[in-house]
Amino acid sequence: MMAIKKPLAATLLLLAAALGACSSEVVPDNARIESVGMLALHGRQPGAIAQLQAWAAAGRPVAQRELALALASIPDQAAQAGAWLQKAAAAGDPEARFQLAQAFYQGSLGLKLDQAQAWSWYERAAASGNAKASFMLARMAKYGEGVPRNLKLSATWLLEASKQGNAQAMFLLSNAYAAGEGVEQNPPLARVWLERSAEGDFPVAIQALAMSLESGDQDGEPDPVRARHLIKEATDERSMRWNNYQ
Repeated sequence: MMAIKKPLAATLLLLAAALGACSSEVVPDNARIESVGMLALHGRQPGAIAQLQAWAAAGRPVAQRELALALASIPDQAAQAGAWLQKAAAAGDPEARFQLAQAFYQGSLGLKLDQAQAWSWYERAAASGNAKASFMLARMAKYGEGVPRNLKLSATWLLEASKQGNAQAMFLLSNAYAAGEGVEQNPPLARVWLERSAEGDFPVAIQALAMSLESGDQDGEPDPVRARHLIKEATDERSMRWNNYQ
């Protein structure tokens, strides 16, 4: 088993210390439930999972979702994870809706791959403000997954995901406006969304903006100094994101 990093280990110890207090709470708040969920997911401590099971059985959607995520990390508990996730999603938990859509999209957690169901649950998650769900709807519409291929619909969901703060969606929306894919071609708007994606620290957007500034284009004069700074920023951002996965 991979060793747990020190900051995470310290957090888990604090959560474990609080777990006893959790068990005496009749109606814990969602933040407390998610804290115990983190302990169950990373520490796989029986006490944390048992506490989540009690709250889930009492009908708490957040506990049902956290229990599902914890059980999903245990190979022989995948089917149970799927069942609890469906309960939480049906009860209206936004993150559970997204995770259930993911399960249908991937054919995981004991659920058969079903793109139509995935689309339905992504839509519900997106309606709750989940930017990742909106992004997935854009992807599915572009490639005809779960619905007929529709570039206009894909661009609509890219715009929604962008408004919800997804930097990758902003970059792809910029490309759509640049190429006139699903929307009317609009180079100035393409530049606006490229800038916003770069501001959101999406490395590919930062690099693309740097290349544009280095030589200049129809949207502005060359700015080699800013271009060099952006290239360094893109490199640093990639490095930080890579290190986060180690």
